[in-house]
Amino acid sequence: MPARRLVGECEGGTCATLYAVDGTGDLLVQGYNTSETETAGIDVPAGESVVRIPAHIIERYAREYLNG
Repeated sequence: MPARRLVGECEGGTCATLYAVDGTGDLLVQGYNTSETETAGIDVPAGESVVRIPAHIIERYAREYLNG
């Protein structure tokens, strides 16, 4: 399924971005790699990963798409 850009840290290019997967309601997050220090205590199972994104991306998503 194609992904549709919702909000991001920049208007174009490669930066932290939140995408919607058309037809599923799922979200994809493009973010920054994390360090072991940042993820200490988080149990990340095989097939999953943790990325870091600026909080303002989620805040903007909530304002624009969740009427928050």
